[in-house]
Amino acid sequence: MMNFINKLLLGSFITLLTGIILFNTLNAQETNFRDQSWRYGLNAALQFNSVSLGYQKLHEPFPSFASTDFKKDNSDGKGLAFFGGLFGEYLSDSWWGLQLRVSYDVRDALIKDTTTMPGREMGAEYASKMNYLSWELMFRADQRLIPNLSIYAGPIIAVNIHGTYDYTDKKTGIEDSDVKVDNRNIVAYGLSGGLAYDIQISKSKNSAMYLSPFAEASWIVNQKKTDYAEQNSVTDVWSTLSLRFGLRLSFECFKAKEEKMAEVITPAPAPAPAPKKIVEPPPEKMVFLVMPVDNTIVSKNINGYFPILPYVFFEKGNNEITGRYIILSKEKAKDFSETDLENFRKGEMSVKETNIDQLMFTYYNVMNIYADRMRKNPKEQLLLRGCDPEEKDGESYANKVKTYLVSNFGISANRIKIIVESPKKPSGSDLTDPQFNNYINDENRRVVFVFNNQDMYKPVPYTIRDLSSIDNDILFSISDNIMFKSWKISISGENNTVNFGPFTSNRQRINPAPLMRGIEEGKFIAKVDITMKDGKQVTENVDFKLKKSKESKNASRYLMIFDYNKSDAVLTYETKNQKRNYSRNERRQYSYSSRSY
Repeated sequence: MMNFINKLLLGSFITLLTGIILFNTLNAQETNFRDQSWRYGLNAALQFNSVSLGYQKLHEPFPSFASTDFKKDNSDGKGLAFFGGLFGEYLSDSWWGLQLRVSYDVRDALIKDTTTMPGREMGAEYASKMNYLSWELMFRADQRLIPNLSIYAGPIIAVNIHGTYDYTDKKTGIEDSDVKVDNRNIVAYGLSGGLAYDIQISKSKNSAMYLSPFAEASWIVNQKKTDYAEQNSVTDVWSTLSLRFGLRLSFECFKAKEEKMAEVITPAPAPAPAPKKIVEPPPEKMVFLVMPVDNTIVSKNINGYFPILPYVFFEKGNNEITGRYIILSKEKAKDFSETDLENFRKGEMSVKETNIDQLMFTYYNVMNIYADRMRKNPKEQLLLRGCDPEEKDGESYANKVKTYLVSNFGISANRIKIIVESPKKPSGSDLTDPQFNNYINDENRRVVFVFNNQDMYKPVPYTIRDLSSIDNDILFSISDNIMFKSWKISISGENNTVNFGPFTSNRQRINPAPLMRGIEEGKFIAKVDITMKDGKQVTENVDFKLKKSKESKNASRYLMIFDYNKSDAVLTYETKNQKRNYSRNERRQYSYSSRSY
């Protein structure tokens, strides 16, 4: 029979696997783990077999592996064998996948008969040779705790292709070879499960190759029919528990991320989503609306990546680091970690500017972020380039930054070098309008962080709940034949009133998220006051409805740095103009692109 320890190990493994799958189901439904893909490959493993016989009759003259009182003895056999085969795997873009394996499964073992009864003493051995062609359908669950680690489990159908044993009686010396195992089942069944760690060894645009160490537990039962009709439970028949350790080589085919990004990055401004509901007035009316799809504003979980602009800007006539940058004391610097900046949960998420404020706060920690990365990478060297249009304060600027890193964060001064020179990527050109010279000088008054290791420039990941996506906007339009000077909007309903304007163009996007604060759906009236060219005041009212919905998948947002001397980037990416209390040279660097997959 299967001993207690084997049962305990198998039960513990299945319990752990079930818990991990349940955890992923509850917590990772909206997470985009990867690109949807297919994998194909082969497995090879060494497996340790533990055989349980139950009530069996193998070799005459002895009737069974049972004592005179028919109590089952521990008649287990053990052995090492080979396992290998082919597999195909489907991976969704979320946390789950499916795998089908076809394998040559060797369940050989050396069985020692420890049963004793009158006329029968210990000493009989059976070198069993039970080989199978097995089909395994595995359900795969990935998780975030250990990246690239997958857990999987599923049923086994095993077809017996060979079943013999070699008999040896140690006491009498009697031997018998290649004895057929009578009464064996051609088809056995069972369960299998394990874990694998994927190591990417190559990657191209549309494919990748992985080498994956794996460990598994596999149990097949019903290998042989019971020889006693009254004994017919799972533990009464031949079964084998196998522990495997091996390697998996797999080839992955997927739609490359570059292609997905190409769908997002477009030279044209982001258009409004195709509307399904348009509230358009009769011809005598002057105002019409284009509503979001199904009159629904959708909230999204955003996984974003914020690139850090590797500059610290200084002001003319002031050699001190400006107050907009976050300066930490020595005590606070000890506890600082850039991961503290990743989770954006404060502020009113229905206001578009809230996200901008939080991201700029991350940028104003630029010196702290680089200092934290240098602490975590003690071999990294830093070059600080000090630049000043008047060529007198560049070294002073760089020394201020170096002193902060050394004194407050404890970075060794020997790891930081300073050079003074004109910017390698200057702002402005010979074609710049002379009236902007002062702005150009401000942008070239800076200290640049230069690392050899490109990982030091990696973006800061962040997560937000976004209620103010452009897809949610309501588009208000004034008819083209109306000669107006300006117009404004007052939207009321559900005990709330929000005012917008005045506007001078005949089309305007309105963010409806503030209207839906605290409610799931509502009815509203938009009062549009139009000031005509002749000064006459005209008012029109438009009714509409809104409701909320939560997107089932996460969105990803990528912000790009358009560096100086990179004018072609404006033609490729959509620019986000952030009109807040930030210096012009910092605002102009950032743009964004976002999408859901």
